[in-house]
Amino acid sequence: MKDPKEITHNSSKEERDYVLEYQNVDISKREKVSILGVEIDNLTRDEAIANILDFHKKKETFHHILFLDPIRLMTMRPGKNLNRIARKASLVLPEGGGLSWAADQLGTPLKERISVISLMMDLIRYSEKKELTLFFLGSKEDIIEKLFFNLIRHFPEIRIVGRHSGHLNDARDLMVKEAIRKTNPDIIFIGMDFPRQEIWIENNTGYFGKSIIIGAWGNFDTLSGKVKKAPDYFQLRGLTWLWRIFIRPYRLDKIFYMIQFFVSIKLENWKKNREAKLKAKEEITQS
Repeated sequence: MKDPKEITHNSSKEERDYVLEYQNVDISKREKVSILGVEIDNLTRDEAIANILDFHKKKETFHHILFLDPIRLMTMRPGKNLNRIARKASLVLPEGGGLSWAADQLGTPLKERISVISLMMDLIRYSEKKELTLFFLGSKEDIIEKLFFNLIRHFPEIRIVGRHSGHLNDARDLMVKEAIRKTNPDIIFIGMDFPRQEIWIENNTGYFGKSIIIGAWGNFDTLSGKVKKAPDYFQLRGLTWLWRIFIRPYRLDKIFYMIQFFVSIKLENWKKNREAKLKAKEEITQS
């Protein structure tokens, strides 16, 4: 594991006027792609960030930014209890490479697979430039502290108005919610396990004011230096989920969802092709 002092977050955007670039991104149209009945926003990372910044500028209500991979999508399909959360989210973004594969299979390709960490770092850079306030909730106490000190080391002007562990008893839970309400942060990053994170967000919307809520899951561990990123081989192929299973064998139950996802997409693709052939056959018959 790297020493936290050695951790850097490089980006080609650092030498560019990305504040101006986000302002010039066209967000007038937001295409969606349906994967197994779940609507995914078909955006590039820059378009996603531009939409988030537009939410912040308008300050009409709070906004939940939901990231999905194949495993989480399987629990949020129509008919599942968690489908309501996907339907209510302001943006549903594709994280796992499996969603890009599925969209290609269904003939509706995604523009980009969006990394949670990359989007977080771009928003953090923007927030330092524009003095947006940030709140971090999740992971263990030592992780959240390492994350905090890493961020203020690399972004000395950043305005972090709150940081709390995600291990909450009733008293601490109330304290955290009151801290969020009083500080009224522009962006809240929440790093809890799925689906506890999404359910906690849904149950506490009354405390969020007009904040942007971004579910980060276990990425606080990576940004703190506690857990290494997946090797490039896995990241480039969208197989970060497989890497996580390798380093955490107790997650083997997730493979069942991946198999179910693969079979469901293949079946959906077969149905779509079959319907297209029948339609073409009918048209030939009628002519």
